[in-house]
Amino acid sequence: MFKISKDFIDNKIDRRTFMAKLRDVGVSSVGAGTIASSLSIPSVNAAALATDTTPEQSRITTGLTGGELMAEFLIEWDVPYVFGLAGSEEVGFLDALVDRDQLNYVTCIHENAAMAMADGYSRATGKTSVVQLHSVAGAAYALGQMVSCYRDRTPVVVTAGRQDSEYRGSNGFLEAPNLHKLPADYAQWTWDVTSAQTIPETLRRAFMLSEAPPGGPTFLTFSKDHWETKIERAEIIPRSRSMVDIEVSPKERDVKKIANYLIAAKRPMLFLDDDCIRHEISAEIQEIAERVGAAVSLGARMPVVFPNTHPHFVGNFGIDQTLAKSIDCFWALGGHMFKVVNKAPVPWVKRDAKIIHTSLAGAEVGRNYPVDIAAVASVKATTQAVLAELKEQNITGQDNRWVQTYTKARRDTLKEKANREGDMPVISTSRLMKELDDQVAEDAFITTELILSKYHFWDYFRIDHEKPFDKRRYNYATNSGVLGWGLAASIGIKIGRPDKECWCFTGDGSFNFGSQALWSASRYDVPIGIIVFNNGEYAANRKAQNFYRGRAAETGSYIGVNLKHPDIQYAKMAESYDIRGERVENPDEIKDAIARCRAEMARGRPYLLDVRIERFDKGMESEYYDYFSVAKMT
Repeated sequence: MFKISKDFIDNKIDRRTFMAKLRDVGVSSVGAGTIASSLSIPSVNAAALATDTTPEQSRITTGLTGGELMAEFLIEWDVPYVFGLAGSEEVGFLDALVDRDQLNYVTCIHENAAMAMADGYSRATGKTSVVQLHSVAGAAYALGQMVSCYRDRTPVVVTAGRQDSEYRGSNGFLEAPNLHKLPADYAQWTWDVTSAQTIPETLRRAFMLSEAPPGGPTFLTFSKDHWETKIERAEIIPRSRSMVDIEVSPKERDVKKIANYLIAAKRPMLFLDDDCIRHEISAEIQEIAERVGAAVSLGARMPVVFPNTHPHFVGNFGIDQTLAKSIDCFWALGGHMFKVVNKAPVPWVKRDAKIIHTSLAGAEVGRNYPVDIAAVASVKATTQAVLAELKEQNITGQDNRWVQTYTKARRDTLKEKANREGDMPVISTSRLMKELDDQVAEDAFITTELILSKYHFWDYFRIDHEKPFDKRRYNYATNSGVLGWGLAASIGIKIGRPDKECWCFTGDGSFNFGSQALWSASRYDVPIGIIVFNNGEYAANRKAQNFYRGRAAETGSYIGVNLKHPDIQYAKMAESYDIRGERVENPDEIKDAIARCRAEMARGRPYLLDVRIERFDKGMESEYYDYFSVAKMT
């Protein structure tokens, strides 16, 4: 293997030959791809190549069908998985996979799951994933989770088959004249492939535009015959010459101004939103916060991308308006100001505060609030530059007593609350989260799709700032608001990182939108722990009806909220997919149930815990449900 690796590093053999030689000595396709990636020279965009190094050359193919050409392109570009649901228009591509074991097809029984699974895989690996859909039906089913990819800047190339070129316009079965335009508002780029000959160049473009800042899905449609047509000669341009550098640097004058604003502020705030899902900046933010005495907060629907044990972490910005109104310098890193359900009656950042907004999504910068520095740049490159400037100015520690006093008081309140709730006869969300915190691995990946319970994760499930990034837990979540993402995403994450312990924490409402993903978890032996936070209702809808202060709030008759009639048995649902599980209703049973879940995961299988948790806030005692009997109408 040493000689093979040396030949590859010395450019005596290309990537394809290298991977083939590794497979010949027993290395799996995925393993070979990983080794090849680790030995590859960085992309020309990420690092300068030596002037005497010959760029990797294109591969020329002859006599392949369009489907075979697409498969060869994906193999050449080190794409090990295609997530999808097979259909009749795509047979030319699907047939090409039969003799190509380097390319694994992941069958999903709903396109919603395929899209979210690819999303999770991309997040976990940093690689652009591929989804195969069937016609307008598959594209329509997948659209919801395309929104999640778009909102969270996840690069995914989505393909869909359509009618034969000569049959188009006949209004045939599943005909959709403008199918490629269907997700146009939620894609970086959409295109209807014009001919079989253009497949490799169009795929290359789709990958690059998916990865281009700010990132997101691209969508291609293929006529059935394009995958079945023979192409005499085609060029596959190598991946190494098709990389996009997403770390767009800020202007030097902006860097100096940002640093000076933070230094001069008495109560600065670092606010992390959308871009911080794709760009890992927790180390930079931690050091900046400590140097200038800043608080760190998250957007309302963000995953916990900053360690919540850090003494400067204050949770969700805007919940405590007293804190919000005291901020005199506000730096929004990525995304929206602010993605909330209802428009705030007063500005959350006071008008006389210095406001900085940095994002690769230019349409969002300064969109909702006045800004003193509006920078379209990478949050990673910008925080690195600002940190260097602070070091240059020898800023080693501004007064941070205000923020540490605040976080201590906040945590004392949360601890007192958890202690009270720990003795409740029903399972409190805080107790469940603390029990999970005690047993989940210290470096686990946790996918969360919790609506009202998400703050319990922020407050009681530790992501430890004293551990290096690669040794601590990591949270994945979507801030799109499109339900049904979490379970499938956690499967994609585990496929991408099989070395990590992976969990899915999901509300019962969210789980019902994406439960079909259980089938794929079972088929492919995906050992994840699935925790359903089951309060038997759409609690967020009850909250919204209370906020309206109408008749529902007066009477406790909440329309469309109750999920307990019939009472859904989620462990039995899992059992129908050959996945073991159990319902937990007694607080004293939680610990042992989690241990059984972990034991099953260790055996290489998924496990589901249906945990009946408390209901809280106004109307929690209501048992009203909208009901009528069709049987009694006769």
